[in-house]
Amino acid sequence: MAGFGKAILISIMAVAAILVLFNMAFLFPWYMEIIETTFEVTQMIATDNYLTFENYTEVYETLKNKPIFCEMRDSVKIEAFHADGRKSAIEAANPPGYDVNYYYDKEIDEKPYVQMGNLVTVYISATYPFRMEILGRSIVATEIPVTFSMTTSTTRHYKDLPYDYGISGDYFYDYDD
Repeated sequence: MAGFGKAILISIMAVAAILVLFNMAFLFPWYMEIIETTFEVTQMIATDNYLTFENYTEVYETLKNKPIFCEMRDSVKIEAFHADGRKSAIEAANPPGYDVNYYYDKEIDEKPYVQMGNLVTVYISATYPFRMEILGRSIVATEIPVTFSMTTSTTRHYKDLPYDYGISGDYFYDYDD
């Protein structure tokens, strides 16, 4: 009887090990997709100095519709922040009458972009559903929240911002007269 109990225990542990390894085989490419998307978004931000609404919606919808991500759609988040803490991503639709010069007349703090050479950090977070297939039913055992961030430097010069517009959102003045 002890041998039968050991055999059952070994079988259960072997099945559990296979399920864990099987989930890890899917976790690695899923995580690599988050890393690749974060890099893609940082390149978009480095070009425009902020994440435009069109780029944001394109990346967000594409990521939400990928395998495994589509199971936990509500957990997918894309955020971008300037070094001073202001948001750099436009997540709401542009107002009616929006054109290229829409932000040109706004106050400096209302502009989503900064001057070239400033830092923008991108955060992409999602939840991985750690699941098991038992008797033909898929059971989510646990959810693993993952966040990946990457920082980029902006490369575009805007004429409507002062040349010395600093990282803190203020002007840098030289007090050494």
